[in-house]
Amino acid sequence: MPVIYKPGLSGSEISYIESQLQRKLPEDYKGFLSRSNGLYLTEPDFGQLSLTSVDEQFVSFDRFFGLIPTEECNDLVSFNKEFIDELSFLQEVIAVGEDGGGNPYVIVGEPGREGVYYWDRTHLHEGEASNSFDIQEQGDSGNLFYMGKNFEDFYSLVIGTLGGSPQFIEER
Repeated sequence: MPVIYKPGLSGSEISYIESQLQRKLPEDYKGFLSRSNGLYLTEPDFGQLSLTSVDEQFVSFDRFFGLIPTEECNDLVSFNKEFIDELSFLQEVIAVGEDGGGNPYVIVGEPGREGVYYWDRTHLHEGEASNSFDIQEQGDSGNLFYMGKNFEDFYSLVIGTLGGSPQFIEER
């Protein structure tokens, strides 16, 4: 499966992201951004990640955000500025990717809840008795489902589900 990525970011570009989001990025995520300024899947344009705590037993994965101001739906800063306040009841939250249908993947740094979560922002998995969320929504924010202990583990999960040897293609 082709995986399209843009060349990595410089230290000053990563610092710019942190200043815009007013949050310190986890070291493993900064490492990813220094190697790859976001990425997305093609042919097919999504992957499926096992998540037994939702009714279908899987969720989709489409992309990791990057610093791409000309593409708001792929831009880490734009996406976070527009949507992350919906999770204001959590500390240290950063949206880092999406399923392709408006449901982000977020890194939560709040003590006792650290990890990467699938955020069911659009309530795609709402109302099923079989769903078992890890962080309950407040207001109408959508429940969060645990995916991994840190970004590097989550990235490995995503790449591991692509089967065989994914073909990484640099886009300039």
